[in-house]
Amino acid sequence: MTKRRMSVLVVDDEKISRETSAQQLRGAGYSARVAADAASAVALLERISVDVVLTDLRMPGGDGLALLDQINQRFPTIDVLIMTAYGTVETAVAAMHAGAADYLTKPFRFSELELRLRRLGELRDSRLELARLRALVGEAKVGGIIGRSPGMRAAIDRAVLFAEHAAPVLITGETGTGKEIVARAIHSVGRSQRSFVAVACGAIPDGLADSQLFGHEKGAFTGALQRRRGCFERAHGGTLLLDDVDDLPLDIQVKLLRVLQDGTLFRVGGEEQISVDVRVVATSKVDLADAVADRRFRDDLYYRLRGLEIHLPPLRTRGDDVLMLAHHFLAAHAITEETLVKTLSPEAANTLLRHGWPGNVRELRRVIEAATVLCPGDVIGAEHLPEALGATALSSPLQLHLDGVDRLDLPALVGELEESLIAWAMAQAGGNQSRAAELLGLPRTSLQTRLKRRSGN
Repeated sequence: MTKRRMSVLVVDDEKISRETSAQQLRGAGYSARVAADAASAVALLERISVDVVLTDLRMPGGDGLALLDQINQRFPTIDVLIMTAYGTVETAVAAMHAGAADYLTKPFRFSELELRLRRLGELRDSRLELARLRALVGEAKVGGIIGRSPGMRAAIDRAVLFAEHAAPVLITGETGTGKEIVARAIHSVGRSQRSFVAVACGAIPDGLADSQLFGHEKGAFTGALQRRRGCFERAHGGTLLLDDVDDLPLDIQVKLLRVLQDGTLFRVGGEEQISVDVRVVATSKVDLADAVADRRFRDDLYYRLRGLEIHLPPLRTRGDDVLMLAHHFLAAHAITEETLVKTLSPEAANTLLRHGWPGNVRELRRVIEAATVLCPGDVIGAEHLPEALGATALSSPLQLHLDGVDRLDLPALVGELEESLIAWAMAQAGGNQSRAAELLGLPRTSLQTRLKRRSGN
């Protein structure tokens, strides 16, 4: 909201004072109304829209503190600016603790009042922007997952659907695409009141995966000084996230398969069969089909996991989701640091959109966090972003080599290019039409039409 749009209600029992203030405000471009006491002010506020109330602290028939209390309760979006005589500054400070936005000591110059109003206008702008960003993110946010691109909408829809079932879920995607966030979203929808246990499979020390997952009995091995419950037992009734399940050793994969099949396990060194009720969500940063072909992952475990699958697209394919996520991170920073929400300049926004994001959402978050530190003002410019973003901007995947070419058959060339791109996408997706369509930015039905045309059906 700009200064010329801001409306101010001046409440003062001294007629000359309130009329003079109102006249000066109007001369400076504000909308100004007046009231002689608290009761008149409240009656006026019930009929008109006001941004700021400028009220005297001492007035007959109800002082400024009483008016402040009524405004806080009945008109919470209105900012209150207290006017006070020099001898009652302590009372004005108390009023600020009670919710007043600021105070002025009488007599004051109009420039002082205008400065206070300008600051309040900036704060109001910030609150409105923050509310807008919250609404924007809220429209496209389910269980912490943010995105409106086709690939992310499909992922969100599947996460909500799968949360109602007990079968294992496999989440695939490049590192940093937000696989754990999706896992937590599934948990929050299906088993929010139960435990959520996350295990980074690649970070388990050699030889300890068995104990970490299934627990051990006292004396089971050197250093086992007491019984330990494994991750499955600790997640009983809730959700166990096996992050980067492709990093598990083959011998542990056998035991994991047994737990998934019959819901029972044995602690290391134990003879008691333990039953567990656990929703398992596994993530993988590699194509498990390739890992199976390379004998790095068991085929029976792969088929057990892949029944309910969610694929997260890389950030570079998600279009305007980049800016939506950037605004979300800016708003989150403002809330955490209790500061004004910083915005992106058009140049900064374009730089973010052009970047290839090899580190995906995780990289974007770090970039925004760094930019908020490097930017001293309210608008983040391209100069506040890492230089590497400009150097690794996503370039066109196509290059033309037309030296010596005098003439082209454009329709034939376009058809040949389409054939090549569809073949590439189908190979990348392992024959999965839905995933291939996502890679090409097409609806699945459009890809199917093109495939039928290629086959002559």
